[in-house]
Amino acid sequence: MIRFDGAGKRHPDGTIAVEELDLTVPAGRTTVLVGPSGCGKTTLLRMVNRMVEPTSGRVLLDGTDVAQLEPAKLRRGIGYVIQQAGLFPHRRVLDNIATVPYLLGWDRKRARSRAMELLELVGLAPETAKRYPFQLSGGQQQRVGVARALAADPPLLLMDEPFSAVDPVVRAGLQEELLRLQAELNKTVLFVTHDIEEAVRLGDQIVVLREYGRIGQVADPATLLSAPADEQVAQFLGRDRGLRGLGLRPAAGIALLPAGQPHRGWTLTVDQDGRPTGWSGPGETVRQVTVYQPGLDTLRTALDSAVLSPARAAVAVDEDGRVLGLAAREAVLDALDAAGPQAVAAVAAAGDEIAGGGGRGR
Repeated sequence: MIRFDGAGKRHPDGTIAVEELDLTVPAGRTTVLVGPSGCGKTTLLRMVNRMVEPTSGRVLLDGTDVAQLEPAKLRRGIGYVIQQAGLFPHRRVLDNIATVPYLLGWDRKRARSRAMELLELVGLAPETAKRYPFQLSGGQQQRVGVARALAADPPLLLMDEPFSAVDPVVRAGLQEELLRLQAELNKTVLFVTHDIEEAVRLGDQIVVLREYGRIGQVADPATLLSAPADEQVAQFLGRDRGLRGLGLRPAAGIALLPAGQPHRGWTLTVDQDGRPTGWSGPGETVRQVTVYQPGLDTLRTALDSAVLSPARAAVAVDEDGRVLGLAAREAVLDALDAAGPQAVAAVAAAGDEIAGGGGRGR
């Protein structure tokens, strides 16, 4: 557990970065610091591993003031992931991952064996071990960075906007990988981002910061989106926070229509294995079909599938991609009762606006 006890940072020129912050980061969970640029997110993160020394208050790690710990030893017990991975360009991937075990005195065989385990854990092929960082894509480099942070099995991970330098598709994959790893490893993660979408997806606890590191709200994602502490927090979350909230709600409860039943003049076509191949309509065929899995995806994914469909119906599939049925956009909206009137209104308005522009051409 991390506790900021009146922690503050004032620079020599008098500039205040963080002012008297009190915050608890629970063990075994992911806490996300989010807020506008310059609000002190990275400063707070670096106070934990003493890359920044507080000028007031304390930072406690499992009850011990980090100021009492030798910096190098402290950092070897904390995983640290930054933008663009920060890998050593002259060292192969295997030795990059094994960096901290080497520093801790592990023998070469044990350190490299651990590095190979972690390559598999973060979803990289074994042959990646022999490559240099410049031979990897940005997403692969970030995975190596995560593996390096996990190498000595630290209880704490500090992650400073680790996925912000990659494209959206790779970023979504890295986020999914972090969620999978965290479900398996249960580390204490302190994660910094400027992206509220990322915060909602990854965080068990979200801390919205204001100027000078002042706390606007601390809450779980569902509470944050449904009940912002004040207008300032609501503005930061954005007018589409109702839509974001759908990403927290499972799509399993949506009522389905038979897949072979025409909907708004369109019929879903399937192959011999029951997988969707396109939409057949009056005088035309649309080959692109967006789908969702009821047992895996969220209401937001289902709504997106419905909006992008020419039939205004989401296609539900099983884990093998076979069609289970159709979810009309109205059925998706009917599943929002638990989300409250604000979310329903936001989703309905967004769906009408997008559908009015025609999802067929997407």
